[in-house]
Amino acid sequence: MKKYLLSGAFLLPLFCYAQVGINIPSPASTLDITAKNATGTTADVDGLLVPRVDRQRAQSMTGTPVSTLIYVNSIATGTQAGTAANIDAVGYYYYDGTVWTKLNTPVNIYTSNGTLAASRTVTTAGNQLSFTNGTNSVIIGTTGTMGLVSATGSSRGAFQANGGSAVLNMFVDNNGAAQITTSGTSTSMNINAISANPVNIHTNNTNRMAVTGAGDVGIGTQTPQKKLHVNGALQVTNELNVGGTTNTAGSAGTTGQMLSSNGAGVAPSWKTLNTLSGTISSANYVQGTTALAINQGTVADVPGVTITLIVPAGITQTFLFTILGYATSSTATDAQGAFYLLQNGTKISSAYTSMVSGTALVRLPVPVTFLKAVTLSAGTYTFKVQYSAWAGNQIVNFVPSTYGGYNGDTESMLTKMQVLVYNN
Repeated sequence: MKKYLLSGAFLLPLFCYAQVGINIPSPASTLDITAKNATGTTADVDGLLVPRVDRQRAQSMTGTPVSTLIYVNSIATGTQAGTAANIDAVGYYYYDGTVWTKLNTPVNIYTSNGTLAASRTVTTAGNQLSFTNGTNSVIIGTTGTMGLVSATGSSRGAFQANGGSAVLNMFVDNNGAAQITTSGTSTSMNINAISANPVNIHTNNTNRMAVTGAGDVGIGTQTPQKKLHVNGALQVTNELNVGGTTNTAGSAGTTGQMLSSNGAGVAPSWKTLNTLSGTISSANYVQGTTALAINQGTVADVPGVTITLIVPAGITQTFLFTILGYATSSTATDAQGAFYLLQNGTKISSAYTSMVSGTALVRLPVPVTFLKAVTLSAGTYTFKVQYSAWAGNQIVNFVPSTYGGYNGDTESMLTKMQVLVYNN
């Protein structure tokens, strides 16, 4: 009977008051439970126990009101399906009207992984976010108007980016060179200014090389005037190639050749010294061989004084002739005539000579020296000297062995021709 009276006494406030308190005379909410021992060292348990069920029991409930709270103490029974689709671990769950849902607890990033549900912003307010391991650290922060990411290692500080199996590394070693490298499946490395701004390389805070937005490269200058502009001394320790195309190598020339300009807008070319404009391409010399008597009124080739020269393709050359000749009279009478210079059978120059009658030194042939210059295009040319006996019979390539004092100078009265060939 006492038992029922106590129950009635307990239930009576439920009908009299809107709030119920346990261990508190003045409840502050619909149900206010106060610990019997809020402080101290008593071993008595204070707390609230919600219904404890396994997953199968939770899965079997029907007509469950929204916000019903349970504690799943085992997932060995039932399946993770239906209303139990979220029950994958022991813990507190509430019913959201469709399924049992976990009561989320804060994730400790130091001990647990998590999933970012949406974009988040961390305001550092001038502070740094540091990840440290002894003397090694990665720091993210802001300083004034600067955003900063720092990677510090006792032996190496590095940043690495991976695109699939392609790898980009930027690192610096203690007491070593800083490096930017690629590896893996990366096919190349590009340094690119997306706009038309230049790309500059500095040392000691000074611009040393610039690539303009137009692709011109300046070394020692930020305003290159050509594709490569070197403002300073240039040293070449290997071959220098000129000409070629965008995908073929130019020519390095051959030993002894010199670089010659071909004018604006055209690559220079290697040329041998004797093909350069203004230089002597060749020096040529011929002289008479055997004596020949030429009768009055006739013309004959002077033996031995013939030469064939070639002007290379693509150029012109100037031929400068110097011709020395003697024509002695074969009789005691006066004689005169002319030496001719022929080009491919056509006379292009001549010079007069004579010999008077008399005795001793009076009767000597008058030597003739004549000059001629011709400019010729590419081709093969034969030049020869002829003599025309105008009056009297005469001898060319004469050997003066009967002259007083002769001492074997067989070449002294030979006809001689020198040809200097100049490149234009």
